[in-house]
Parts: sequence; structure tokens; C-alpha cells
Amino acid sequence: MLSQITGVASSAGDITPASTFTTSANSSPGNDLYTELSAQMKIYNDNIDNVPLLVKRLVGSEEIAGKIELNDGKMLYVTLRMAGGEVSEFYKYDTPNDPNSKFGPSITVESDETTIREILEADDSLRESVEKINDGSLTVDIKGFFRETVFKLIMQLYS
Repeated sequence: MLSQITGVASSAGDITPASTFTTSANSSPGNDLYTELSAQMKIYNDNIDNVPLLVKRLVGSEEIAGKIELNDGKMLYVTLRMAGGEVSEFYKYDTPNDPNSKFGPSITVESDETTIREILEADDSLRESVEKINDGSLTVDIKGFFRETVFKLIMQLYS
């Protein structure tokens, strides 16, 4: 049903599914960012019981778009499709808008590779993310009153 699962090319550019659910989580800073994020999605799902309830509520069953400027100046566009707070799909594509999205993301995250790597390497990634949002190096656009309210609560609790 969803072409990104099979890796079928879209007319808007190639969609590359992450091998998140079949690879080991050999995460290394030497990996390209997409590979690193793929490994982190598996780690996140494997540790879902440790994810704060508010975060699970925020991401719930949402579509989250990521727009990341890489250190080489190129852009990495990714989508996380969530189900019950867990990552059900994670893939990248070549265009600013996900060619497989029917309604558009409910959450959009924009940043650069350095910022994302700092968050991944932090002892407390959630607090680090909040710090990056506060300093402007990470932007999060959230649609919907409930999601915005939960996001504001997370920002207050982890500042």
C-alpha cells in the first residue's frame, strides 16, 4: 500500500526507507546522519517504556517531518510515522514535501546536522532538544491545539 515500504520510486523523487527494524543499532558518529537516525529510531522503539508519557502523547499517531541541513549544504528530508507513540515508519525523500503524505505533517522539525548530532549524543536528549529550541537552533512547528498544549508543557518541564 505505501510505496516507501517497498522503496518504489515516486514521481517526486526517490523514497528511501530506513532499515530501522532489520538492522542492529550499531550507532556511530561516523555514520551518515540518515543511518544514525535510523539506528536511533530502533533504540527509541526498543526503549519505549522509558519515554516520558507526555512525549508519547505528543507524538502519538502523528506524521512528523524533519528538514535537516547537512554539513555539506545538502538537505535531508525525513518522515516519521508514529503509531501509539512508537515509530512505525521512517524514511527519507528528495523533495521538501513528502510525496507520500496525504494530509501533511502535524509536526515539522527543522535544524542542521550539527544540532541534531548534539541532541543524539547528549546524556538527556529531551533536555538538550528543549535547550536547542530555546536557543533557536531547532524549530518545531506543531499543528493542533492539543499537541501545542502538550508541547508547551514539555517545554516548561524540561527547561
